[in-house]
Amino acid sequence: MSRVLAVACLLTVPLLAVGAQAEPITLHLWCELEPMIAEEEYPLPREEAYRRILEEARQLLSAMIYGLEFSYVPGDRERRISENLTLTPKAEIPWGDTNLKVLALETRNKRLYARLEYSLQDYQAARREAWGSNVLPLAGGRGEGDLFGGTSEKRHSLEDAVRNAIRDHLRPALFNKPREVTGELLIWQEPAVVISAGRYVTEVSLKLKVREVRAYSIF
Repeated sequence: MSRVLAVACLLTVPLLAVGAQAEPITLHLWCELEPMIAEEEYPLPREEAYRRILEEARQLLSAMIYGLEFSYVPGDRERRISENLTLTPKAEIPWGDTNLKVLALETRNKRLYARLEYSLQDYQAARREAWGSNVLPLAGGRGEGDLFGGTSEKRHSLEDAVRNAIRDHLRPALFNKPREVTGELLIWQEPAVVISAGRYVTEVSLKLKVREVRAYSIF
């Protein structure tokens, strides 16, 4: 089987039965109370920072349990095509899900820090276990966002890390630059986010399932 065909195969892994209680997912998140760029409310009220942390946890857990559909278009100067990544949630945990618990809150260094825990239901744990198969590759990436561009750049740094993880994983396997690559991914471990040299810096690890590699037409 060619390397391209191997990458393009849709890998279907059956869900596994979960016997024992699965380990919960623990997250360590933070929100700036005095961001570098003043937004609508400055300083940010603690209640709003808390709401943002819960929403970040909800989105992140959804990507760690249900995964994301992705469409990746590599950049091509000769064809004047810009690099683009589209991410679509496969499903999301609802706002106010009682399985999400806040274990600790602390205000420190003009930030609100939170330690959260999400208890997996059996079917959710089974999804995670299936994605844990060694058949599905693990890819890592690092992304950045402009600290002076507002708090949305923190989210951008995560998306940038996902894009780099996909690109770096595919590059050695694909001899010719594809037109588009589609598939699914699951954020496998809690992303690490820090501020360094005026940038949000995020490192992420993913499980990848490539569905299709579309080549450019040859005339």
